[in-house]
This record gives sequence, C-alpha cells and structure tokens, in this order.
Amino acid sequence: MPRCVPTFLGPLRTSCGLLLWGALAPGWAQLPHAEVVEATVLYGDERLFEEHPTDPDTWMDSLCTQNGTEEDALRDIAIFKRTLNMGDDELVALIDSLFELPEVPYALVNEISLYIASRPTRADLDARPCTGWTFSEGIPCQDIYAGLWRCDHPSVYGTELADGDTTLFLELTREDLGCGAHAPVEGVLTSRFGWRDGRPHNGIDLALRTGDPVHSMFPGVVRFAGSFSSYGRLVVVRHHNGLETYYAHLHRVKVAVGQEVDAGTLIGLGGSTGRSTGPHLHFEARFKGIPIDPMRFFDPATGRMTCNELMLKRTKWSYAAFPKGGITHVVASGEYLSAIAHRYGMTVSELCALNGLQRSGKLRVGQELVIHEERAP
Repeated sequence: MPRCVPTFLGPLRTSCGLLLWGALAPGWAQLPHAEVVEATVLYGDERLFEEHPTDPDTWMDSLCTQNGTEEDALRDIAIFKRTLNMGDDELVALIDSLFELPEVPYALVNEISLYIASRPTRADLDARPCTGWTFSEGIPCQDIYAGLWRCDHPSVYGTELADGDTTLFLELTREDLGCGAHAPVEGVLTSRFGWRDGRPHNGIDLALRTGDPVHSMFPGVVRFAGSFSSYGRLVVVRHHNGLETYYAHLHRVKVAVGQEVDAGTLIGLGGSTGRSTGPHLHFEARFKGIPIDPMRFFDPATGRMTCNELMLKRTKWSYAAFPKGGITHVVASGEYLSAIAHRYGMTVSELCALNGLQRSGKLRVGQELVIHEERAP
C-alpha cells in the first residue's frame, strides 16, 4: 500500500515530487504499484507569527522581552529569517531536512510554505501589465476602488476590495506626464514598518521639528484632511495609480478635501498630535486600504525613489511588495558591503547608490538590500 508523504506548500519540487495544495496527487488511487503518494499537508493553523512577518528581527526582539518565550520558538524564527535569503534549491533542501527531524516543527514548515507561496515567480514578473498613472476628471481610480470615495474616515475599505487580486504592478512615477515623486519630509528614519511593541506599525516614522513642511509624495487628490484618533491631524491623498499615502501627527493641515495636489505640494506642517511621543511624521502607503512598507520603494536616507515599478502580490493578510526588475539581499550576521557587492558582481559604490547607503555606514542584520536582477548569481 502506498504511503502518504507530507511535504510543503509552494511552487517548487522537492525530493518528494510535485507539490499540491491540501490534496492527494491526482490519480494516486489508480497507481497501486507506486511506493509514494504525494500530498501537501498543513498541520492545523499553527504559525510562528500572528501576521505576515514583514520584519522578523522586530518580531524576535519583541518575543525576547516577554517572559516564558520558548527557546524552540526563537530557534524556528531564526531559521525562518535565513529563508528570506535562500534560493529555490536551498529552500527545497531545508524543507526536506525539517521532515527528517525526530520532531517536525510544523509551525516552521507552515510559515515557510506560506512564504514560498507569496514569492513572485518569473511568470509573475514578465506577464503582468503595469497599473500606470491615469488621469480623469474628479476622483482618481474610481474603477480600482469600486466607486468608493469617503472623506469622513481614513480607513473605509473592507478586505473584500482586494480579495480578487493576485499580482499587479504599480507604476510609481511618469516623468513624461509630469508625475514625479517628492520626499514627504527631510527627516531621519526613527521607526520602521512592521511589528512594534507587539502590534503592527503600518508605516515609517521620520524625525522632524514642529512646523517643518510636509509634502505630498505623488500627484493626487486629498481624500481626508482632519483629526483622527491616534493619527492626530492627518492627511490622506489618493494618487492616480490607486496608491494612497497617509501623513500623520501634523501640527497644521494646509490642504482641503477634494484638493488636487502635485508631488511636492505642501500639505501640512509637522508636529506631534495624536498618540505621539515627540515631533515626527508617521508616513504610510496603502493600496485598497492595505498597508505596504514604504521602504520597498523609498529611501528616507536620500529622499529618493529606489524603484519606478512596484510588484504587489496578494497574500492572505496583505500585499507582498517587490521592486520590479530587481531582487533583494537580506544581510546576515558577519556580512559587509564589499563581500555582498562582490557576490553580485557589483562595485561597492553601485550597491550604495542603489540603496542610499554610505560606504562608511553599518549594515543591520536582517536589512534588505535591493540588487539589480541582472546581477543575480
């Protein structure tokens, strides 16, 4: 009688064969002489993370501050962090090795399985059209937002708005149409996107002084302008590619709902209103109401865009965002700029320019560096 071999979920092949989603391989019952029956088995809903791990380092730091955190959980998270810099063959070998352990860490297997399912494939990169800038009278991107335009509340979209999405590209700028980009503020990054103090931090924080000018990052129309809960004084701008940007904790709002703005338009003055420990700008980027890490396309250190097209791949919880035409490298312990540059056939200057780094700057373990796709080893 054939035996059922559990394997992992994802668009790869392991030594166990072709992978399926929660079902036995087609036709297995008609193969009485087969020694192995292929199946993908998710063992319950056990996960390493409560939400999609945008920043495993931050999540691990949070766990380490809690009493009673099991060492096995920290070990599994450390293993998961390594997968973020693995190629397909390495992931196959890792999954196979996990199933050979005396006690299989199914929470880790599930996490890696779902991560693999969210990774873009070459077909994703090549086959999807780009959602470019479109101009129409009045409200931007009404087709994308199913006609929804509410100005009384910043968060008005249900998850069902994005349920049918798979993969799409956002064209972030179009210089030939006058659609450029502008840094929202000249400030130092003080807090990243991801988990912070046990809850999601849906944007990035940029230091400023009260009264410093805050600018719209892209052209668009103001959808919300006023005070809202912990955001304090807040401006939300919907742009002509469907992206929306949030500018929170403002001291003063300088625009009105329905006002058209350009990249660089003054929309407010920085401050510390709402739930804030000091003057700073909380900046968010959202698509259909779902937060995206702004540092996937914007480098606060230089105030410049790091890519012109962003690929969004729908996951269970959010959109996984990837620069189109590029790959990323996650910094591991002991790595330094010259070694990373050599690995990808780049100069240190090229690597620094692409990521807005200083040659003398220090790398952070888990930091994600953008690498041109043609330089992939």
